[in-house]
Amino acid sequence: MDKSVWADLKTCLFGIFLFIRYYFDLLIDQIFGFFNDDLKVPIRCPRNQIVNESATALANKIRKKELSSEEIVQAFIDRIKEVNPIINALVDERFEEALEEARKIDKGIADGTINEDDFRSKPFLGVPFTTKESTAVKGQSFTFGLMKRKDIKADYDADCVTIMKNSGAICIGVTNNPEMLLWTETYNPVYGVTKNPYDTTRTAGGSSGGETSLLAAGGTTISLGTDIGGSCRIPALMCGVFGHKPTSHLIPTKGIMFRTEEQEHTMAVVGVQSRFAEDIAPILGVLVTEHADKLQLDKPVNVKSLKFYYIEDPKDPFISPCREEMKSALTGAVNYFGGLCETPPKEVEFKETRYSTSLWKYWIMQEGDFNFNRDITNREGEAQPVTEILKYLIGRSEFCGSTILHFIYDMLPTPEEDWARETTELLSKQMLDILGEDGVLLYPSAPWPASYHHTSFLRPWNFSLFGIWNFLKFPVTQVPMGLRYGLPVGIQVVAAPNQDRLCIAVAKELEKAFGGFVPPYAID
Repeated sequence: MDKSVWADLKTCLFGIFLFIRYYFDLLIDQIFGFFNDDLKVPIRCPRNQIVNESATALANKIRKKELSSEEIVQAFIDRIKEVNPIINALVDERFEEALEEARKIDKGIADGTINEDDFRSKPFLGVPFTTKESTAVKGQSFTFGLMKRKDIKADYDADCVTIMKNSGAICIGVTNNPEMLLWTETYNPVYGVTKNPYDTTRTAGGSSGGETSLLAAGGTTISLGTDIGGSCRIPALMCGVFGHKPTSHLIPTKGIMFRTEEQEHTMAVVGVQSRFAEDIAPILGVLVTEHADKLQLDKPVNVKSLKFYYIEDPKDPFISPCREEMKSALTGAVNYFGGLCETPPKEVEFKETRYSTSLWKYWIMQEGDFNFNRDITNREGEAQPVTEILKYLIGRSEFCGSTILHFIYDMLPTPEEDWARETTELLSKQMLDILGEDGVLLYPSAPWPASYHHTSFLRPWNFSLFGIWNFLKFPVTQVPMGLRYGLPVGIQVVAAPNQDRLCIAVAKELEKAFGGFVPPYAID
């Protein structure tokens, strides 16, 4: 057959495949919607409007003595008690300890033992924060969602938690995550499912879904997540907040799950989630500690002079086709910067993006001492995938469906090493060539907004729109772009390594233009 004819035939067949896939996805939502739409539980407006403020604003009000730390911490505790029975986000708390820490800070401010130098060295003094349950917080639940760890509490703080505490922030609790984290919905057999505050029949995303659900509902203001395949950004999209995956290897990961030391070659990072773009750089600046000079977060960015690029479709056959509500978010950003910037955004295409799913599969298998079958047993043996799949089918497995799917995923062929490394290197070089030190890439976040609980089992690889930036190790910010049909939509903003400030500056500009975070409740 003539090569051109064969190419046309492949294009035609792929178009038919996408057409069928598009309507199959719609059918899934119609079926699940039929059984779920009458089960929504609304989130009410907070009684105390303190919880609607940014972490930066609250830190300033403590410094100026306009609010006490105790008032602020109590307001967030009260809000958690209002919303957590509905969304199931916080799974362990240290409310009394947090209030006592807040009172000590207030006393120090009142008697002058805490001065301006202290506020400079501790920029979030007295402001509450939360982190996911898989990140060690001394005295808090530390199960990773595993039944074998059900009663385990952390006896130390993860390095990132220590850093956050050293900034003066007060930990008030830890939040839910999927079993062993490797899933796009926050559910596990220990604590159950976390719900989306915009629509409780919908997923909050994963694996930092407990964080973003609580954040969007007004239950926390500084939120630490982790990200190895989109774990900060997927739930940030679903819950309408900002999620920043920073440049790799700048924030310590020791104390996250089984990590007892830093790993040289890892996709995993500690990330920042926030309702307000103004909070991202200050929190990130705290977390990167001695690496702050690499990011130059205080260096001004002239957004108008940046070079903008965009990709509408990475053409990965494992990813569902994007729906109009998500396409319009990307188009809106492209059009906005087209009218604002000196150089209009340029559409680009790299054929290697179509291998995102396969490449992430290769790189997750290269993760340090990562061994899913061993880790899922709490390192007390090694799970037998075929046996566990059969046990699950007859209702006898201790693991949830996402773990069973991961067993199946691991059985699939892993890409050949030379091809995976060469393709990754080529894609990275192509990206670096266009982005340089003054370029950003606008990239789709997901095929649709938050879907019904557990529908991700039927389209498990859509996370690859996020995972690509983990194996490339580029900084990326998930930016909320308003609501469509009552659910958040958004886009990703990508820059070259160590150019995090460009992502953040663009996020601030989009927040100004499109409104940023829209609460899942009416504000009085």
